[in-house]
Amino acid sequence: MERLIGSRPASSASKIQRRATPRDRGPTPRDKGPTAQEPPKTSSRVNSPVGSHAATDLGSELELITAALEPTGGTVTVDIEDGEGWDTDLEDVKNYPRRKLLTEEEKARLVYIRACIKFSITPSSLFLRGLKKGQIDLQNQGLGPLGTQAVALSLVIDRSVTDVVISGNYIGQTGIRYLTDMLLVNDNISHVDVSDNNLQSYGAQALSNMLLQNDNILSLNASGNQFNRNDALLFAQAIQFYRFSLRVLDLSHNDLEMEGGQHLGPAIATNDTIEILDISWNHLAYDGVKAVAEGLKENTSIKNLNVSWNGIGDEGALCVVRAANVNETLEILQMDANRIGPIGLPDLLKQLASNKVLLELKISKNPITTIGPESALHVIHAHPEMGIQLLEIQDSWLTTEACRLVYEIQEMKPNFKVVHGGFTNAHDLIKASIKKREENCMNDPFLFLINYVNDNRLRWMDLFNRLDTDKNFSISFEEFRDGMKSNNIPISDKDVQVLMERLDEDHDGAIDFGELLEGQKKYLKRFEKVMGVTPNISSSTPSTRQNSRPPSRQKSRPSSRTQSRPTSRQQSRPTSRTDRSAALTIQQKAKSDMETYARTVQSSQEPAVNS
Repeated sequence: MERLIGSRPASSASKIQRRATPRDRGPTPRDKGPTAQEPPKTSSRVNSPVGSHAATDLGSELELITAALEPTGGTVTVDIEDGEGWDTDLEDVKNYPRRKLLTEEEKARLVYIRACIKFSITPSSLFLRGLKKGQIDLQNQGLGPLGTQAVALSLVIDRSVTDVVISGNYIGQTGIRYLTDMLLVNDNISHVDVSDNNLQSYGAQALSNMLLQNDNILSLNASGNQFNRNDALLFAQAIQFYRFSLRVLDLSHNDLEMEGGQHLGPAIATNDTIEILDISWNHLAYDGVKAVAEGLKENTSIKNLNVSWNGIGDEGALCVVRAANVNETLEILQMDANRIGPIGLPDLLKQLASNKVLLELKISKNPITTIGPESALHVIHAHPEMGIQLLEIQDSWLTTEACRLVYEIQEMKPNFKVVHGGFTNAHDLIKASIKKREENCMNDPFLFLINYVNDNRLRWMDLFNRLDTDKNFSISFEEFRDGMKSNNIPISDKDVQVLMERLDEDHDGAIDFGELLEGQKKYLKRFEKVMGVTPNISSSTPSTRQNSRPPSRQKSRPSSRTQSRPTSRQQSRPTSRTDRSAALTIQQKAKSDMETYARTVQSSQEPAVNS
């Protein structure tokens, strides 16, 4: 005690008080009567960050790990009396050493590392980096139950993470239990991916219970977990719940079967939040997809529906298409590998003749041969008012007649596209490749820069100065992106990245003026090679001094030096090598004639002189 205490000035006596012993201090209210009894201590689990909804195991584990993370608090005081004999070297209580207050991110990192040490597992650097980014992506990292438990303990404290991907980690029952208990407490996470974890019925029950209590989850991917027909009933009950908030639900690659589709059908009819629903690879068959189609008729929110790989046949596909005609929100319909034949495909499109809402129809990997696409295109050609803009038949080939129909449809609907597997005629292949090159050239983001320069009558130096906001003679990615937005140039962030990679020849992360001009030259050369013409960029770009002069000076200036010359000089000027030779011969002859005339005159004058 004497080693830690030094001499203290008298002025600081009021700041430090000596804690009185029971022998020194008088009776306190705690010692007077039965009311002074100390209340019983409550369990620390009441104040646990896990909350009342979390599992007991998760709360106890978190208490043990975070016990050492609690800071010492605000002002540090030493409770002693104002008596004499106490010396200290503390001039001010504020200078007393205190534990550093940790941020939530630091606490989450420390909790994760300590949990890994306790469970004897290796910490994941991907998880630690994800805490900074706000997006956890631990796909196929082999976490197992203990790794998932450590992640869940950390995310109970963290409040910055919004996306959690733990697919392909075989987390088991323990892992999904800790994960769902964490999601009951953390209300900032909105996107969860637990696919390919073999969760089975226990996981289905844990996820459905979590969805009943957490209305902040917007996207859930639970594919590939061997859910069965009874588990579909659990998800159907959650979908019908009034607090259900999911926008994206993926239950593909499970074993819901026909009964599962019959459970989901009525739930889809009452739900008004799901926009993207994927129930492919579930063996729904005709009866299961028929129930889903009946629910789709009354649904008012689904925009993207995937019922691929369910073996529904032509009849099942017709049920879904008829429901899409009634539904007023469905924009994308995917029915790959459903045994749709070459006769069933045109029948589907005939049903969609009056549908203007459905934009994309994907029916790849169906036995439609080359007859199906041609028949389908005939239907689309006969009904140009149809809303379909994309027909996807990836493994089917187009005949020459089908190619002709595609070109004619594109004249009526410029945005119409067909994604197919190839051509039956080599000439069609060459023609399509040329057209694709032309489309790529016309859709190149650099063309938007050229149009912006032309429309605003700028020089490329002017554009460079507008984008170079910090005036360091180079354009960074951030300056390029912000410049596109501030100048209303319709180039997306993805296209900006493409342009940066193309123009940045020295790979220093920035574009200088020379690289910008070199990129312009390369694009113009490519445009001329592909399109056969050169873009007219000089008509609106002040690239010469003559175009930059005022109109009055341009009018007053002679159009050419030839017109301002005298007529005699214009006529006497030789225009070719032959004319110059003839002129030289004439001059020589004239000179010879002059010399002969001079000699004749001189000889005639000589006799007169002699006489």
